[in-house]
Amino acid sequence: MSMRKKTLFIELIFIILINVVLLFVFIEVDLFQRFYHFTQNNGLLKWGELLLLCISILLSTLYIFARLWRKSVIYARLTKHSASKDPLTKLLNRGTLEHALATEWDRYLRYHEDFCLVLFDVDDFSDINENLGHIEGDRVLMDIAQKVSLNTRKTDSVARWGEEEFLILCPVCKAEQGAVLAEKLRAMIYRTLKDGIELSASFAVVQSKPTQSFDDLMKRADFTLHKAKKRGKNCVVTG
Repeated sequence: MSMRKKTLFIELIFIILINVVLLFVFIEVDLFQRFYHFTQNNGLLKWGELLLLCISILLSTLYIFARLWRKSVIYARLTKHSASKDPLTKLLNRGTLEHALATEWDRYLRYHEDFCLVLFDVDDFSDINENLGHIEGDRVLMDIAQKVSLNTRKTDSVARWGEEEFLILCPVCKAEQGAVLAEKLRAMIYRTLKDGIELSASFAVVQSKPTQSFDDLMKRADFTLHKAKKRGKNCVVTG
C-alpha cells in the first residue's frame, strides 16, 4: 500500500470512529427523536443538546482546518526542497550552492577556518551522449551524483554546477584533505562503458586564501580544472 493510500485509509477510519461515537451519543440522549418533535411542535432544544451539536460541528471544523494546514505545510516543504535540488541528480542546484558558498566565505572571513572547493568535470561527456545516447548520459550523471553523495561528509555541500560539472564545498578542510577526497572519487568514477568508451573525470582542488577574494578563488578553481584537462584528463590537480 502506498503512503498516500495508507494516509487516506487512516483518515477514513478516524472519520468513521468520530461518527460512530457521535451517533452513539445522539441515540443515548434521544437527540434524533427530540429533533423530530422540534420540527413538529416548534419546541425549544435544551442548552445541553445545543452544546452537543456545537461540539460536533466544532470537531468537524477543527479536523478540516487541521487537514488543510497539514497539507499546506507539506506542500511548502516539498516546494522548498524541489527548488533547491537539481531535478536529474537530486544534488543541490547551482543557485543553492552559490548561497552556501557566500555563507561559507563570510564565515571564513570571521573565523579564518580554511575550506576547500573540489571542482570536477566528466571528461568527453559529449562523446558519451553522441555514441551511447542521452539516456545513458543521464544515467552516468546520476551514478556519479550517488557516488559523490555517499562519499562526502554530512557537512559538505555537493551541487551539479553545470551540465557535466560538479562542485563540492568542504568546510574546515585543507587542500591535502580535499585532494584525498578528489582522488578517491576519481578512482570510483573511472570505468569502461559500452563499446569501449571510457568514463573518467578531471578534478581541481583549491583552498581558501586570506590574500584572495572569493571571485579569485572561483577563478583559481576554473583555471586549475583547465590544467587538469591539459595534463591528459582523469587526474587530480591542486591549485
